[in-house]
Amino acid sequence: MAPSTATPLSFTDDVLATTEEAATLIKINAATLQKWRSTGENNIPFVKIGRSVRYRVTDLRDYVERHVKGG
Repeated sequence: MAPSTATPLSFTDDVLATTEEAATLIKINAATLQKWRSTGENNIPFVKIGRSVRYRVTDLRDYVERHVKGG
């Protein structure tokens, strides 16, 4: 398989992200995101399509906004 030359996702994109892309976007380890998904911790919505798991970038942006502290 050829190396990916895709542009990294940003919070302005309205697309579905893989676990790895979602983890990169919110600056956490992919394994942490997988754990949260299996335990329900942090309640980040995800989409299951067959065996594939995807995250809506808009949901990730909302998650980050809910966790902003201070001014």
